[in-house]
Amino acid sequence: MQLLGLLRRELRSECRQWVDDGDISAEQGDRILARYGISLDDGGDGSLAYKVLVGVALLFVGMALLLLVSANWEEIPRAVRMLGLISTTLILNGIGIYHYLKDRSGLGWLFVGGISYGASIMLIAQIYHLGEHFPDGLFYWALGLVPMAWLVRSRVLALLMLAIATLWMLSEGKFTPPWEMPLFLGAAVMVAWLARSAGLLVVTVALTVSWLNLLLGWIYGYPFWPEIEAGMVSLNMGLLALLFMGSHALAPSTFPHLRRAGTLLSLWSLRGYLVLLVPFTIMEVCEAFLEELQGLQDPGLWGGLLAAVPAAWLAVRDRASHLLARALVIGLPVLLLLFHGVDSDTLAIPLALVVNLLVLVSAIVLIQQGLDKGLSQFFYSGVGLLLVLAMVRYLDLVGDYVGAAVMFLIAAGILFAAARYWRARQQGGQGNA
Repeated sequence: MQLLGLLRRELRSECRQWVDDGDISAEQGDRILARYGISLDDGGDGSLAYKVLVGVALLFVGMALLLLVSANWEEIPRAVRMLGLISTTLILNGIGIYHYLKDRSGLGWLFVGGISYGASIMLIAQIYHLGEHFPDGLFYWALGLVPMAWLVRSRVLALLMLAIATLWMLSEGKFTPPWEMPLFLGAAVMVAWLARSAGLLVVTVALTVSWLNLLLGWIYGYPFWPEIEAGMVSLNMGLLALLFMGSHALAPSTFPHLRRAGTLLSLWSLRGYLVLLVPFTIMEVCEAFLEELQGLQDPGLWGGLLAAVPAAWLAVRDRASHLLARALVIGLPVLLLLFHGVDSDTLAIPLALVVNLLVLVSAIVLIQQGLDKGLSQFFYSGVGLLLVLAMVRYLDLVGDYVGAAVMFLIAAGILFAAARYWRARQQGGQGNA
């Protein structure tokens, strides 16, 4: 199990306390922490807080400068305004580069320099009335951050670049498909690899999924604007399956940041699967979804299959994953073809019933896995899923009152059994101790 970033820092603090108290030796502490890619000597705890505080402070300084300039903007001569913006950007980035070359510091200066660079683009364009297509300014702002983020291998600059690129994608996406987005996604992946950053890699994957959804929206709405259609659910089902199985493929990696990225992707793709599944426990949602699908010609179907087929291949090869997860992923291509190829009136009720049972079984498996492996996120996800299912069934009584009552009784029985199992396990552990 790969612990997430903040939990690893807490574990390191605890280990240091155990060593100071004489409970374990320093060598034992290092051996424990080495399982999670950290050590007792790492000095990241204090430096992280320092970097966060300094980064926020510099951001506030930059915002204050922008407000002061904006307040007196019209009173400043045009040439002075332009030279002032260019000089400020060059000075901030120059100081940052000097400190980086000197002792690998200065990232805060480069961060503020990046903001100043973007503000200069916008304000100079305003001074000389250059162009009227607002997204272009965001594009060149993000593009200018790419080489700096790559050269200094900075996660913060890469995240700033991705944030600006996302704003560009959303604003440009209203007019044309944002084909250039892979440039920023590829640059972020490269920085994540060089900086050994699992968090940056996961953010990049999430933005890639958003970009693919936007492209699919454009396929539906071409040549006017992107449209949201039911087929997007099929695409996201395939992408979630591919992310889930791909994250398992990262588990045996020798690189700690890839193992952490695999853990995060597995957790969030599982949560995405649960969020996607719950609405379809309502029969009316199933009927509306199936009626909106555009048959076997639906672009969402083929986009989903492009992701679901390699995911099924990974599931066939991965013997370590849970049987239910493997079965769902392996059967997903057939399910997608079934959803798009069968008459909606025939499939709506069976689909609602199957999804309800699937959510129930998924909750049981999550609780069982959480108890067996001691994974609290799985245990609480399973309990939370049961509660959400109960709430949905209470608000939308599919079938009749008796069916809903049976569903509540089954869920209550599972919770009672889980509670008794947990208590028996704890008592057994105390007895053995």
